[in-house]
Parts: sequence; structure tokens; C-alpha cells
Amino acid sequence: MGPVSGFLWLTAAAAAIVCQLLPGTPREHPLILWGLIALVLVYGVACVRSWIPWERMTLAHHSAAVIGFQPLIGLGIWVSGGVDSYLGPILALPAIYVAYFFPPRLAVPLGVVEVATFLSPVLYTPDAERHLLVERTVAYAATYAGLTFTIQLMTRRLAAAEAHQRRMAHEDPLTGLPNRRAFDRALDRAFEADERFSVLLIDVDHFKAINDTFGHTVGDEVLCALAERVRGEIRASDTIARIGGDELAVVAPDATSSGAERLAGALRAAATAVRPVADADAVSLTISWAAFPEDGADRAALLRIADRRLHEVKDARPAVGSATLNAA
Repeated sequence: MGPVSGFLWLTAAAAAIVCQLLPGTPREHPLILWGLIALVLVYGVACVRSWIPWERMTLAHHSAAVIGFQPLIGLGIWVSGGVDSYLGPILALPAIYVAYFFPPRLAVPLGVVEVATFLSPVLYTPDAERHLLVERTVAYAATYAGLTFTIQLMTRRLAAAEAHQRRMAHEDPLTGLPNRRAFDRALDRAFEADERFSVLLIDVDHFKAINDTFGHTVGDEVLCALAERVRGEIRASDTIARIGGDELAVVAPDATSSGAERLAGALRAAATAVRPVADADAVSLTISWAAFPEDGADRAALLRIADRRLHEVKDARPAVGSATLNAA
């Protein structure tokens, strides 16, 4: 917010300088006006260069700054012609700033304050000219309201679109579980913490046979039901992700080998509640695990151990085809 605010103030100062140099511009209070321009220039540069740490301040501080500048803006309107001031259109800049960065609960009252500043020449404008000022203020208020509504709507849509993109980038679209990218990030965070954790690799047993026997639609339903079941068995600090077609993985912070074994038992038990069809065999899982740091001190070593253990268990079991899958 700080750099954007600074850029807008520098833009306003540049416009004021150009207008002051044009012939016919009121010059009744040059020292005040050029002093205000200098102040705005210094403030704008300070914001752009982050000399003022706005990024560390709350919305309350930003709101106070917007309100605090209103008397200076009103003074600028007075010294630049009052009701005929060239600063009227420039007031669209703070309107855009408020509409974009502030939520409605703050944008509305700040808008009222800015409209009041626009109306401030009524304090010293002759009665004969006040009707023109009131008409311009009504038009400005309508413009401000329309601008605020439009920008707020666009901001919400953009935020929703960004949130959707972030979710899709890290979420498996079929099961709703985190995807391989999210698993990799969770694993990176676990290594960065440099504390004990375990990685579990999970295969759905005979998943090809399920697809061959009951069809891929049923296979997808099995994965979704399984995801729902296993999600309820992990802790909030754990990450369970779908990293392949029928492959899941878990990063379990602060879990030793014995903790990983208990979690594997809970996941297997949860899977028994899932069946491709009502009278078919329950789904079963093959699960292996490796613990940091005893099974591996880096990513490659840890995953290699877990993957080797997974295949050792699978290789020890007889293969099952679609013809032998119980669907009685």
C-alpha cells in the first residue's frame, strides 16, 4: 500500500506543478501552495522508497493517514481556487486508493470524509456560487460511490480467482486431497524444521483390478471415498496427499517409526469401510514408512527407503487380476 500511495501522491504533485505553471491559474497564496507541493513530494518519495514502513502498519494506521491528509487537501483546494480549483479531478486518486485497499466497512466512512473535503469550499464560497459547488459535490459523491462499488467488486472477484488458482495448484481435483506439489512443499518444510518426522507411502491394493472389474467411474468413487476416510485419521499438522493414480503419501511431523506404524494401522482400518460395490471385497492398503533422521538424513534417502519397503511388501503378495477379485 505504501509505494502505491506514494506514486499517487507524486502524480498529484506533478499535476499541481503543471497547473500552477499554466497562465491564468490563481496565485494568491504561492508560498502556501508550493509548501504543500513540496510536502507532498517528500511524502510521496518517502512512501515509494519505503522510508515510512507502511507495510508493517495496520489498516487503522492507513485509515488515520487518509483522514489526517484531508485538512491538507482542503487547504490545497482553498489556495488553488476554491470552488474553481483544478484539484477536483485529482481527488479521484485517493478515491481509487481507498476503494482498492480498504474493505467496505472502512471504504464507506473514508469516502464520506473525502466527499466532505471536496465540499469544504462551501465554508468560504459566496452564496451565489454555492449551488454550483453542491452540484459538483453530488456528482463527485456519485462518482466516488460508483468507483468504490466497481473496484470493490473487481477486487473480490480477483481475490476469489487467485484463491481458486492457489487451491487448484495444490489440490487434487478428484479427491480434494493435497496434490504432489503440496506434498513436496510439506516435505520441504519438515526438512527445514530439522525435527523428527515420518513419511508414509500408501498404495491402494489391486486398484487396476477394481477399474477392470467395475469400471473407472467406480474406481474414481473408491478413491474419493478412501480420501474422505483417511483424511479423518490424520492430525491437523499432518499432510496426506494424492501423489499418483492410486498412490497416497503422508508427511507426519514429530512422528517416530512407532507413531508411523500406528498411523498406518489406522489408515488400513479406515480403508476397510470402503467397497467398490456393496457386495465386493473391502479396499485394502499397502503402507510403508521411513522416519527422519534414522532412516535417512535427506529427501532422496528417506523416500528411497520408504519406496523400497513398499515394494518389498507388495512383491511378497500374489498378484490379483480382475478375474479373481471378489465381486460376488
